[in-house]
Amino acid sequence: MSIKILGKESLIYGGGHVVSRSITFLLLPIYTNVFSLGDYGIISLIYTFLGFMNVILHYGLDASLLKHYVPADNEGRKSFLTNAYASFILTTIGFIILMIFFRNHISELLFGSNLPQIIFLVSGILFFDVLWAIHVLLLRAEEKPILFTIINLYNVLLSLGLNLFLVLYLKLGIYGVLFSNIITSGCIFLFTFPLILKRISILSLSVQTWKKLMKFGYPFLFAGIFSMVLEFSDRYILLYLTNIETVGLYNAGYKLGMLMMLVVMGFNMAWQPYFLKKDKMEKIYITKTTTLVLSLLGFLWILLLLWSDSLVQIQFGETSFFGKEYWSSIQIVPIIALAYIFHALYLLQLPGLYLLEKSGWIAWIRCIGAFSNIILNFLFIPEYGIIGAASATCLSFFLMATIFYLINRKIFPISYSWRKLGIISFTTGLIFIIQANIPLDIPIKIMVCISYPIVIIITGVIKIKQIRTIF
Repeated sequence: MSIKILGKESLIYGGGHVVSRSITFLLLPIYTNVFSLGDYGIISLIYTFLGFMNVILHYGLDASLLKHYVPADNEGRKSFLTNAYASFILTTIGFIILMIFFRNHISELLFGSNLPQIIFLVSGILFFDVLWAIHVLLLRAEEKPILFTIINLYNVLLSLGLNLFLVLYLKLGIYGVLFSNIITSGCIFLFTFPLILKRISILSLSVQTWKKLMKFGYPFLFAGIFSMVLEFSDRYILLYLTNIETVGLYNAGYKLGMLMMLVVMGFNMAWQPYFLKKDKMEKIYITKTTTLVLSLLGFLWILLLLWSDSLVQIQFGETSFFGKEYWSSIQIVPIIALAYIFHALYLLQLPGLYLLEKSGWIAWIRCIGAFSNIILNFLFIPEYGIIGAASATCLSFFLMATIFYLINRKIFPISYSWRKLGIISFTTGLIFIIQANIPLDIPIKIMVCISYPIVIIITGVIKIKQIRTIF
């Protein structure tokens, strides 16, 4: 697969991922205008829990499945998938039974509210999400980005329609949000389940195959736990140190900053299958890809820095994109977006550990990131509130990327184009300083945005020929 194919599939996967996750942003005008800060805080904690448990219930087996499935022949693929999927079904059902049995305690502990009936809906969402995530993982492994995007588009349209009906029209509140999610997840599961049926065989069940998958995958369980602690612990620490309303305010700004995450994860969906087909001696493609990706992410960061305040105040009749009580959340948007640029730096350094099968390092790096995030949150939040929480996340991602670089220098050294990376960093840093010290009207903002790609192209960071090659 060439850089051109990587670019093409990154755009398609990225588009599909953005489409899928765009439901988060399409629903922000509804949630921030309909729900109080307290109710939105509860919704935030519910989805924080769902995100965390999706990682736990995949326990690294999804990463191992992708790693082994891509290079295998048809029989090998059938064996790996059958054993992984059977494992997911058994463990997910077992966990859901425990959740329902202890629903009263879980509701109060995790969601800050005694709403045990919510647990039934959360359990159903969790079951469908864990399994259909494996369905679409196959599309990545088999390089079928178009179907991947169609499924994500279906996800968005159905979820948006159900939220409009259940939350706005029927006014079911938090329950409307959860009902729309479980219906959407269930429909996607049923729609994509034939992908699994065609590719599995009960006769392929094998304890040895499952052990082989888990040998590579189990470090990713710990890595996934640490990753979720890194990304989601701030909400619970905010709840502990402040209140549920602050959690709602923080989550609104975080969602907008996650626009950067959507692009990064869309790229990563193409990046992993791409480098898994490379020889461990190849490295130049990492250098080229790093420069291209950081150039594009730098431009997106500038757009968020300059325009997020205007975005949240866009009027739709009597309402705005964000409800007025949520407007102050935009101060954390550039910080969260920068955090995910550092996360991209982390992902760009993965090939060495995958190709050398040293996945244990990933767990240790994320462990350091998770614990640093917890410590920094407790240090920063009492003094700086939501800005402190966002800064703790950003610094933790930076620390992970830095440690990863130092490890790779020993086991998988990469010769980066430091001149080009320096130009990207200097240009974005200069624009940040200008924005922070000089009031910018709309024409000046447009000129500043245009100046970035001009500088990047004139200095040779990206050549026009490269852009044409990708597109």
